[in-house]
Amino acid sequence: MLFVALFGSAWALAPEVVESERLANAGDLDGTIRVLEAYIAVNKNDPEALWRLARALYEKGEVLAQSVPNSQRLPIYTRVGTLSRRAQELDPEAGFGYLWEGVAMGRIATSKGILSQLSTADDIERLWLRSLESKTVYRMDNGISSFPGDAWNALGQFYRLCPDWRAMEWISGTRGDIDKSVYYFRLMVADDPHRLEGLKELGVALLCKGYKQDDESAKAEGRKWLDQAYTLPAVYPTDVIDHKQIPGIKAREADACGYSRDGWEKLDEAAYAAQ
Repeated sequence: MLFVALFGSAWALAPEVVESERLANAGDLDGTIRVLEAYIAVNKNDPEALWRLARALYEKGEVLAQSVPNSQRLPIYTRVGTLSRRAQELDPEAGFGYLWEGVAMGRIATSKGILSQLSTADDIERLWLRSLESKTVYRMDNGISSFPGDAWNALGQFYRLCPDWRAMEWISGTRGDIDKSVYYFRLMVADDPHRLEGLKELGVALLCKGYKQDDESAKAEGRKWLDQAYTLPAVYPTDVIDHKQIPGIKAREADACGYSRDGWEKLDEAAYAAQ
């Protein structure tokens, strides 16, 4: 067994986990899941395998979102949450379990409709902020996943998609904040200026900021980041999706606040009251 090449975890990487990393770096999502499922069937208490399987299943859900109803993906996200909570129990000082449990809850919210899941917003925020308390440092060779990059990505999307109405603090104890969203995406892009998803999400956040705050410079910068993201190669499955969606984002830039890879969200109070 090899000792894990990251800080924040004392666990060693089993050969099967090393193989799953190789497959993930090659963009073989189904192969990654297959190897990790077989390994975890026998080795149920390996947090390094558990959080990687959670991540791979989440990414599979992102791919399926382009072709199947939201309801068919909910069991995937439920499993992601279960795997992530077990990873937390086994390795509470690492950030991955908290990150991917929050991601699972976030995707359950976007699958069911964010306005129907507002009461979970503070729990999602808490998990992602807790993940950043760890000293974990990690990066896939292909740059598609990293830590704390993934946590910054999650928080950036959270503060853009979470409604910013005053009533949100009563409903859930937190609220959206587009300036926080831009802040976290700037951290993500500074950490890896070649990660397509980060550039795309920074562009979306800046467009959202521009329309919320009537800020033409933010809109112009947002378009710039989307254009730059579109020039990057898209090989990994989720990058292919993001690349295809960039023209659609630009065509609906006034709706940028409600963009999600798995659909567009209505976030206004009138839509909430009409539920």
